[in-house]
Amino acid sequence: MWIRSSGSEPGSDSLKEYLPKCKQGCIVFTTRDKKTAVKLVGPNFIQVPEMDEDGAMQLLQKSVADSVSLPDQRHAKALLRELTYLPLAIVQAAAYMNENSMAPADYLSLLNEQEENLIELLSKEFEDDWRYQSVKNPVATTWLISFEQIRTRDPLAAEYLSFMACIDRKDIPQSLLPVGPSRIKEMEAIGTLRAYSFLIKRGEAMVFDLHRLVHLATRNWLQKEGALSRWDQAAIERLDDLFPDHEHQNRAQWRILLPHAVYALRLTIVAQDNSRRLDLVWKYANSLLSDGRYREAEAPFEEVFQTRKRMLGAEHPDTLTSMNNLSVIYKHQGRWKEAEELDVQVMETRKRVLGEEHPDTLTSMANLASTFWNQRRWKEAEELGVQVIETFKRVLGEEHPDTLTSMANLASTYRDQGRWKEVEELEVRVMETFKRVLGEEHPSTLTTMNNLAFTWKRQGRDEEAIRLMSECVRLRTHILGADHPSTFSSIEALDSWKSET
Repeated sequence: MWIRSSGSEPGSDSLKEYLPKCKQGCIVFTTRDKKTAVKLVGPNFIQVPEMDEDGAMQLLQKSVADSVSLPDQRHAKALLRELTYLPLAIVQAAAYMNENSMAPADYLSLLNEQEENLIELLSKEFEDDWRYQSVKNPVATTWLISFEQIRTRDPLAAEYLSFMACIDRKDIPQSLLPVGPSRIKEMEAIGTLRAYSFLIKRGEAMVFDLHRLVHLATRNWLQKEGALSRWDQAAIERLDDLFPDHEHQNRAQWRILLPHAVYALRLTIVAQDNSRRLDLVWKYANSLLSDGRYREAEAPFEEVFQTRKRMLGAEHPDTLTSMNNLSVIYKHQGRWKEAEELDVQVMETRKRVLGEEHPDTLTSMANLASTFWNQRRWKEAEELGVQVIETFKRVLGEEHPDTLTSMANLASTYRDQGRWKEVEELEVRVMETFKRVLGEEHPSTLTTMNNLAFTWKRQGRDEEAIRLMSECVRLRTHILGADHPSTFSSIEALDSWKSET
């Protein structure tokens, strides 16, 4: 993944090539694979050894409170050996001893009481190619002891841990956690989990990471108790409640929630026809579409389409909407034949069910016209495009976004026929109206700005084209992000034009 192999295809750059290089900072990698370390940084690596007894003793002494006595280091050393000198297990044990003013000898007796079969179950999936073979028992055992304590003394903290086992373990905003009886109880629950080193706070914001092994042990415990599906359902419902509309102004919000939605949905415990799960899949897919992540969006859109078709029927408006969005995904991947088949099916069904002048029917006609245009079927695209515009004007008005979008699509048809005067007139009109109706930073406004810049460039108006495209790049980078496909295409065009002058 990081280093391109000798047999790689030309142009398939390794990820290492995309890492920034400058004198103002550096990148720090952590890995358990020495070969990867050498490939990335050559000899400039620092090998961190397993913690020895002295280091483990220092960690234990720093972690225990003054109320915990360590008069006899024999018991402390025996405890550390039992915990195989693993930092996570040590701080979990220290937290429990602090909570109960318990000496290491007493904690050792607790370790010995745990059922081996249960610990083995909780340790499922702990192993990987580089992790120490002895990691299973100490981490799972200390987790179980601590978790039983938490369940007794702070039930909300235990609920939070169960909830977080069903979402991604990194970048968990506190706002995503279920609402507690009071703000004070919520803060106390977070404090409890942090005291046991289950949660780590990231920076100043109320965002947390859950330790990987804690995440695994909690999920395995829920599975053993038969409670995993209940908490997965709770996570899906909470995400569904919080997931905002996929409009561009909500991008920052849903980008935070996306990895957690992915994790909760991938558990596949909750049935596909569950209404809350289906709602979340729909929101997730539309967010990916808005973010330009077309290949990722295909599978969730396909899932929604097939589920709605099975539950609601092939002619239900919601089924047709999901078909339409799946067609959009196909278009972004250049799969025009598949897109056309869906577009025709949606259009004909909407005509029959909703009527020829229903806005949804007109939208599907506009989508089909766009597909014709991309297949270079200019005559069919123009005829259908003009029909859609005239009907939209009459039904929705001249300044409705759908009317303006259909006008922009017709301009694209004219552009490929070299009808530059008609193209420019339509694009200027659409851009100015979008600015007034939707605002200068709306993605639709930026799309028409991008298109008009291309039109001016083709007309030989290089200075105007570069100026307009520069503004488009600035706004797209700000609104959509530098990694969005639309931003990238604008940057690529601008760089090319500048190199010509």
